Formats: sequence, structure tokens, C-alpha cells
Amino acid sequence: MTKDDKEIMCQCDCNHEHTCEDEHEDFPQIHLVLEDDTEVDCLVLTTMELRGKKFVALLPVGEERVLLYELKETEEGIELVNIESDEEFELVSKAFLEEFGDE
Repeated sequence: MTKDDKEIMCQCDCNHEHTCEDEHEDFPQIHLVLEDDTEVDCLVLTTMELRGKKFVALLPVGEERVLLYELKETEEGIELVNIESDEEFELVSKAFLEEFGDE
């Protein structure tokens, strides 16, 4: 992950001493290729709309950190964009934790 990726810890009940794919089997998976050509399989935990923007919470398979990105629709499809503003990141983090905080 790049230094600009925003992350928070997974709020699920699994202990992460195992791959938590079994705990999260209800979530769709996507395959990401990052700017540095690192490939990551992620579970799509949720999408949310806040202040007129769309965001996504991704959990890399076998990891315990959740990545938050803004979703932008382009002519080529959907693009994941780093959340640059600390204020916006806090807003998205809070919304994610409200939805998944007890899980």
C-alpha cells in the first residue's frame, strides 16, 4: 500500500490468526493492482454515500486493516481515489464504524 492509503483496523470478531475469508464469506471480492504494481485481493465490506460522494471500505484478504477510498465513476468505469482530506477521512471512518463497530 502507498503512504497515502487511509486505513483503520477491522472491527470484526475474528482474531486474524487465520485468514478471515471464512468469517467474511458474504462479502464480494475484488482484485486491485496498485500504482506500484502490487496486487491485492480485497473484500468489499460496504459502499456509502456521504455529502454527495461515494466511498468504499475494502478489507485485504488475510489482513486486519480496512482501506477506505472514494469511488469515482469515469468513462472507463469506477476508479478508486485516495481520500486526501483528514476531515473527509474522519467522516468516512465514523460512518464505517457506525455500520460495523459491533461486528
